[in-house]
Amino acid sequence: MAPRHQRLRHPRLHRRALLTTALAAALALAGCSANDDATSNTAATGSGINVEHAFGSTEVPEDPQRVVSVGYNDQDTLLALGFVPVGAFDWYGDYPGGVWPWGQELLDGAVPAVVGSPAGDIDIETVASLDPDLIVGTYTGLKEAQYDQLSSIAPTVAQPDDYPEWGIPWDAQTRMIGQAVGEPDKAEELIDGIADTIAEVKAAHPEFEGKTIAVGALNQPGEFGIYGPADPKVRFFNELGFANPPATEEIAGNFSPISTEQLSLLDVEVLVWYASADFEPKLRAELDKTEIYQQLDVVKDGRAIILADDAAQAMSWSTVLSLPFALDRIPDRIADLLQ
Repeated sequence: MAPRHQRLRHPRLHRRALLTTALAAALALAGCSANDDATSNTAATGSGINVEHAFGSTEVPEDPQRVVSVGYNDQDTLLALGFVPVGAFDWYGDYPGGVWPWGQELLDGAVPAVVGSPAGDIDIETVASLDPDLIVGTYTGLKEAQYDQLSSIAPTVAQPDDYPEWGIPWDAQTRMIGQAVGEPDKAEELIDGIADTIAEVKAAHPEFEGKTIAVGALNQPGEFGIYGPADPKVRFFNELGFANPPATEEIAGNFSPISTEQLSLLDVEVLVWYASADFEPKLRAELDKTEIYQQLDVVKDGRAIILADDAAQAMSWSTVLSLPFALDRIPDRIADLLQ
């Protein structure tokens, strides 16, 4: 990877009075239209480049210095493009600033402020306190009211409207964020590199081609679920040559719960169970006591696997930064199931 730009400036400290005033102004402007917000915030520093997204078009600033990531995994793409975000969304895990092992060396010792988590959503006050000149949130399900609040603070690039919420593929995400931060050529270089790696792994495993695969998870006790074709984990295997069974293709969003009686839908050629490390014991215990599951051919033949380590999380993130980590660790484990 080429040397990254040195763009990080540490967050400035604001007095409470200034923060309160700025936040009040931001919230007062929330009723303005998305396009008006984008225009007013980029009048002095606009680059003339407009990024289209679900809520319209945003003119992005030239040479942004203080970027906040409110997408679940957008910080990865920013880091890969050479930008250390001053704020990032903490999706899950216990890593400072919401940055996982595959991205930590790119932080140069800085730790992004946490601007939100799935439990608490986006903290608008914290975003405002970081004085950003650009906000990105492409892997997200932002609502228009949230977008209006954010774009009153700084030019904001939301998720695209041509994919489901939390459904943007890694290459489209890289291209979109690359455009937003003024690094479209770097984005294409990164995309080409990942595409080459995927092609190499696929060529090394011709046994993957056309095999049906399903990716499942424990939804709650007594109820499992299947990930749909829009989910990054399914796309990961599709790009390596695997095919989706009909049950997967019928899922409109990322995930669909199924009952225990529907587990026969998972009797495919390769079955992957996804979990976080702390949730794996619950998943394994549930599978062990589910008799219907134990009778599936894919289970009896040893073609089912649980992925719950950092490589599994890298696959789940499926960013231009995490994919090399996953591609280096997962395919050989899947290949062992088919021998």
